[in-house]
Amino acid sequence: MKNKFENILLSILLGMSVLLGLSFWLNTKFGFNIFFAAHWDKLSQLQAQHVRINPWFYISIGVAILFFIIGLYILYRPQLRNIFKRKITISVSEPDATQPETPVQNIQMQITEPDVQTPVNMTRPPRLNLPKNMANVAAEHHNNASIQNQAVYDRNPYTEKINEIFTNNAYLVKKNPTINGFTPDLFAIGNNEVLWIGAVDCDIDKMSMIIKKLQSVFQETLPDIKITIYSFILDNKHRYESRDNIFVFHDINDLAKFISESQGAEIPPEDQENFDAYSEYIDTIIQYVKNI
Repeated sequence: MKNKFENILLSILLGMSVLLGLSFWLNTKFGFNIFFAAHWDKLSQLQAQHVRINPWFYISIGVAILFFIIGLYILYRPQLRNIFKRKITISVSEPDATQPETPVQNIQMQITEPDVQTPVNMTRPPRLNLPKNMANVAAEHHNNASIQNQAVYDRNPYTEKINEIFTNNAYLVKKNPTINGFTPDLFAIGNNEVLWIGAVDCDIDKMSMIIKKLQSVFQETLPDIKITIYSFILDNKHRYESRDNIFVFHDINDLAKFISESQGAEIPPEDQENFDAYSEYIDTIIQYVKNI
């Protein structure tokens, strides 16, 4: 209700701005006051007498109407409105030392819990429509992603195999971000704005906390696009079972079978541009989360 009321007020303001701009132009260029009834009477008389009117008079009115329609389109299309208002202003600078960090446990949000039996067959969320300038911060990191990921192979013997599993199923493996001191063993994206995060023998509560943190960042920076997070733990110590939105595997072969039997992340040609924009957004998020 609040958003509808704001849109009505913005529409009125837009209409008044266009009307005042048109009035100023017509009064200056043609000596015609649109708020003066006598001028409209004179115009109607000239038209009735087939007197030639300067065509730029009508063109000016048409341009004003076009501006008004375009303005309404931007106001009432959520993706464009938020992008133009926000320009995806994600700060990747060092945080202000004077500002205390927000404890993770105080972040309140709603997590999309995927169906355990059919994790990848989800309804397609709205298409991404991100501006190109959003990728400026992340372009260098995106181009060197494979080199950066190589460094994590030494950290866990399973990391390279896990990356291979997802790469073979058309997922794009990203650099593993460090979020609140936790670095996963997999951070990969797929078509339909899907994100997979995985770790080996990690604490399941820690994984849940990281998912909440990511959901919070996504809602803050891109609230109109649904990014679906799936996660897994390769639990060689047999400490956990699958719960909520975290899949638990006790053998890496079970993980490989599960991913290969899922829908996968093959990108149709018509979706490539949207996927590239999504990939650039995730690159920016990877740089952003390490500073919060």
